Formats: sequence, C-alpha cells, structure tokens
Amino acid sequence: MKGEIEGITDDGIGVRVIDKNGFEHKIEMLFDGEIVYHHQKGYPDNPKERTNEEDESVAQARRFARYHVYREKGYDTVPNPDNPDRIAAVLLALIGLDDQQFDQYFGMLYEQMASHERADVAPVLDLPQEVYSEEFIVYKQNVYLEESLDAMQDQLTQPATEVFGEENLQEFLQETGDGLVAKARSLVGGGTDEDEDASEEPSIPEADLSIADVSGLDTMYSTPEGYKTIEGEDPVSREPDARIETLPMGYTREQFRYHVGHNLICQIRDCFISMGVEPPAQYRLLGHGKFKYSAKYRDFDFYPDYWDYEANIPGYSSPV
Repeated sequence: MKGEIEGITDDGIGVRVIDKNGFEHKIEMLFDGEIVYHHQKGYPDNPKERTNEEDESVAQARRFARYHVYREKGYDTVPNPDNPDRIAAVLLALIGLDDQQFDQYFGMLYEQMASHERADVAPVLDLPQEVYSEEFIVYKQNVYLEESLDAMQDQLTQPATEVFGEENLQEFLQETGDGLVAKARSLVGGGTDEDEDASEEPSIPEADLSIADVSGLDTMYSTPEGYKTIEGEDPVSREPDARIETLPMGYTREQFRYHVGHNLICQIRDCFISMGVEPPAQYRLLGHGKFKYSAKYRDFDFYPDYWDYEANIPGYSSPV
C-alpha cells in the first residue's frame, strides 16, 4: 500500500492510494476522517457486485488513507479503537500499573471470564442462563486514557507503536505481576536495582500515560439468528482508546495480565493487516485480537489464520 497526500483545503484532505493489487484510489475526507469521495476503477462500484476479496480491498484502501493522513499530518482521522498508536499507548499505560491497580480496573473482566472454567471464581454479571449455553461468548471492556491524542504525541518522541521494539516487547510478555512493573520502569528510565544491568536493557522513551476510566463489560454471544450483545454500563461518552476483547478462559490472575497485553498486541497487528499493511515485526504475533478481524481470518480464505496459535505463517510466532 502506498499513499500520497494530494491536497489540503479548508474542507478536507485529498489522498491518492495505490492498493496491494496496484489499483489507484482517489479519496477525499474531512478532518475527522469521514470519507466524502472515493473513486477507483479496479473493482465494481456497487458493493453487491464485488467478491469478498474485492470488497475488502476497497475497505483496506479507505482505512489506509485515514491512517496515512493521521501519520503524515497529525489529524485525528482514524477511529480511536482502530488506531494502533492509541492501542499501543494503552499498553504503555497498563505496564505502569501494579497488581492492585490492574485488578482495580480489570478485576471484573477477569472474574467474569474465568468463572466459565474455574470453580473458585464466581461470575460478576447476572446474565440469562441461555447466554451461558451458547457456544461462543466474547467479553469486551473499553479503556479510556487521561491524555488526548495531542498529549500522547507530545509526550512520546515517536509514534506509540514504534516505542516498543521487538526485544523489549518480548521481555514485557515474559514478565508477569509486579515483575512486569519493575521491567517497565527499567525500560522507561526508572532505573534498576543493579546499575550495571541497566545499560544493557533496551530503552523506551519515558511516558506518563494514565488510565482515566474503564467501562463495564459488554457480552457478545452467538445465536442461530446471529451475534447479539448485552451492553454494560459505560461512564464515558466518547470513543475508547482501546477495547479489550477476550473469550472465556480459565487463567490465573497472573496469566490474565499477560493475556490482556497479548490481546492488545494482536489488536495492533489487526489494525495494520486491516489496512493491507504487514505489521512491524514486533507485532507479528498469533492469537485473538479484535473479534471482527478474527472472524474475517476464519471466514475468508484470502487471509491467513492469524487468530490461530498453531497457524504456520512465515514471520509470525505463537506466544504459547
């Protein structure tokens, strides 16, 4: 995918995109990312006449155009939960939490998720019994940062997705509990107990990002008529900076913290793939990220099975 900004007026931005099939797209959008014009000759104009792969190619070009404008000009043109830099910023905020703080925000999600498979954990949601009888359930929780996008960009010397390198991201994944916090502090400039070891650690620019709030839990489940969602309470009336999505799992609390980080990394992967772009090497990890993309990976044969821990995809690794 290649992008070129062709013009900026008082009304918006014009972008030229060459998609991965070599077709040209002329796209115009407002400063909030709303696309008001899209012309291309590579695929049928009527979405009903396109194959799934053709329709996805058109959608990828639109997502890439928004991302290109955001990265090149700084306009907030990408929907919050689909912006990989926002998700990476949430990941940065999470690694600074000690276990008690982490449980304060995400303990309810853990207990509901683990209650399906652990007799020692009670569910926190009063869901209809038929929901528990369904074969497929996804729990979702919105995460909101204190900082605006401008504040995030001001604090970091590079885009948030580039803050993590392949080595230090793997080190984060290998740490759990308060050990994760100690590792995080050493990497963001807080020092270590052994000064001689500190110089050998991969470095991450210092960031003071913090969680403002989290939502209650949304419960999405399958029925013969399709997917339905029971929405939880949400105290914030804006798009979240990230949305954790998890299947029921019988993890310990320590394992769950790792799982949340892994889910966010896979979501960053999904953001790039959904734009027709190969993710940076540190985000080429297998597993569940965003449900809507995991479903596409399963249903469309033109996508590899990125959601599958056991998939054999060159350049991608499994965390288990």
